[in-house]
Amino acid sequence: MADEIQQQPSEPAHTDVSLPAPYFPSWLMKRFLREDEGIEWVYGPALKPWWERYACHPVFIATAVVVAALWLAMGWVKAGDFAKLSIIPVLGPAALVVGSIFIVGASCGYFTRLVITNHRLLIVQGYELCRQWRVDDLPPWLIRYRRLPGADVTKTVDLDALRTMIGSSSANVADAKTILALGKHLANIRGPDDRRR
Repeated sequence: MADEIQQQPSEPAHTDVSLPAPYFPSWLMKRFLREDEGIEWVYGPALKPWWERYACHPVFIATAVVVAALWLAMGWVKAGDFAKLSIIPVLGPAALVVGSIFIVGASCGYFTRLVITNHRLLIVQGYELCRQWRVDDLPPWLIRYRRLPGADVTKTVDLDALRTMIGSSSANVADAKTILALGKHLANIRGPDDRRR
C-alpha cells in the first residue's frame, strides 16, 4: 500500500465497471449516513467478518468488566476473606478487561474505512466517525462535475483521482495506514468539516 499520498494525482484512468460493489455494513449506514446520502464508493479492509460490529463496539469492554467483576466476586466469596484471595481470581479479571480493550482497539484500527457518499467523504474507524469533509470542501483536483438527466450540474468526488492517491492495487481494499495518511493529507489542505449530522 502507498505510505505517502501524492500531491497531485496523475491522469485518471477510466473506472472499470466490472469492479466489485463497495461494502459498507448496514449498521454503519444507519449510524452515519443522512437520509439524502447514497454510497458512491468505500475503501476498507479485505476481511468482512460477521463479528465486526461486536468486536468494535464499546459494549464489548463493558461486558468484559461485568464478567470480570462477577469472577472477582465469586473468588472473594469462595475465599471468604479478601486477604485470603489467591492471585488467579485477581489477575484473571484484570487480564480479561485489558484484553477486551486491546481487542476493541485493534478491531477499530483494522476496520478503518474511507466512505465516499454523494455529499461527503468520511473516515470511519469501527463505530466512530474519525473525520469528514463535504464535497465542496475538497481540493478542486479531487472534485468531478457531472450532469444528471433533467438536473443541474453536481459535484462529486473524483473516484479515479482518489484511487490514484490511495494507490490501492485492489478496487476497494486499502489498509488503515493508507486511509489515515489520506485523511491527514486532506486535513493539511482543508480542515475536516466538524459539523456533525
